Amino acid sequence: MKACSRLVPPSLLLLSSLKTVSAYAESPDAEAAEAPAFDRSSFHGKAEVGLGLLGLPTAKVCTNRLFLGCKRGDSSPMLELWQLFRPSPVFAVGAGITIGLFPITDAPKNEPAGVTRDHKRGYLTAEGIARFYWLHGPVWESWVGVTGGMVVVSDNYATNNNVTDRAYIGPRGITIRSEGYTVGIATGVTRSLSEAWTIGGTIRYGLWSLPATPARDTLGDEASLIGHVATFVIGINVGYRLKL
Repeated sequence: MKACSRLVPPSLLLLSSLKTVSAYAESPDAEAAEAPAFDRSSFHGKAEVGLGLLGLPTAKVCTNRLFLGCKRGDSSPMLELWQLFRPSPVFAVGAGITIGLFPITDAPKNEPAGVTRDHKRGYLTAEGIARFYWLHGPVWESWVGVTGGMVVVSDNYATNNNVTDRAYIGPRGITIRSEGYTVGIATGVTRSLSEAWTIGGTIRYGLWSLPATPARDTLGDEASLIGHVATFVIGINVGYRLKL
């Protein structure tokens, strides 16, 4: 036996030790040991900021339904802000806002002879959310939830007066605001980057309930969305959590 031990080169012993260390580092226990440590059993809060896409696939976008007709569907880049409070590892509640930044679908505008007009639309939702975390590991988390709140759709109609020899008195445009309610479901996944910072993704599906009769201005312009509108949101977010 002593003769055999003398035949083992030191390089082979070093290689064997490196393989043992590598196997330990790749094991699940090693991953948990190296994961950012955060005590989710204590009450803590979290702020999330996200960017993504807001889609309204079934929306009928109109500016004058009787004479000009409608266009089908809309989408917009969106910004969302959420404040969450998490009393336990499996449950969190909070509230947030979602802003549709630049809706891309524009219905035909009502333009009298010799007058050009611009139409801009904006979306804003303010909602509460309740999340259930079915997975809450040291690095990865996943949740499902429900949302509900209010939505405001703003339609701004502005008149461009290019005639320089005429005085223009009063505002160049008018804004029509439609208010309604929202309900929805959501799911998401989160990865810890450090004890405080996270990155994640979300998918939400919702239903907006807006007035069935469109509001109108004196020129016959209408609120661009009415009735029930199905929506979805796909986004990524960065979060910061803090013990309270």
